[in-house]
Amino acid sequence: MKYFIFLLISLSTIVSGADSHWEKMIIEKILQSVSNQKELTIYTQDEEILKIVKTINNIHMVHSCQKADFVLSTLDNTSSCHKPVLLFSYNEYKHTPDAIGVFFWQKGRPTIRFSSQRLKNFGLHVDGELSKFVTAKAY
Repeated sequence: MKYFIFLLISLSTIVSGADSHWEKMIIEKILQSVSNQKELTIYTQDEEILKIVKTINNIHMVHSCQKADFVLSTLDNTSSCHKPVLLFSYNEYKHTPDAIGVFFWQKGRPTIRFSSQRLKNFGLHVDGELSKFVTAKAY
């Protein structure tokens, strides 16, 4: 029984490590597609997002949302910033006016959405292969 529990813990660690690898790649691709800048400043209060984003090249973390190019968050706690927000919760995305896009897992698959109107409000647009995820509606 001890070995079975150890095996489950080991497998969950491997799977979560693989998920964070994919999340890093997807977040990096999203930020590159939305911004034409080589260096970006990012603000987040979420520890899990921070761990992932810290490993992306050309991303610099800042301690104030006012100094950030983009805010990454799981909750709508950035209403005072008025910066483009990439959310990681679809429910929060629907109700957050500054959320330009959302990235979340649905049925084990990554799902990405962008709002064309919200992108336009910030003078942004999505380039490349992610442009197919831009919708007229925010939800």
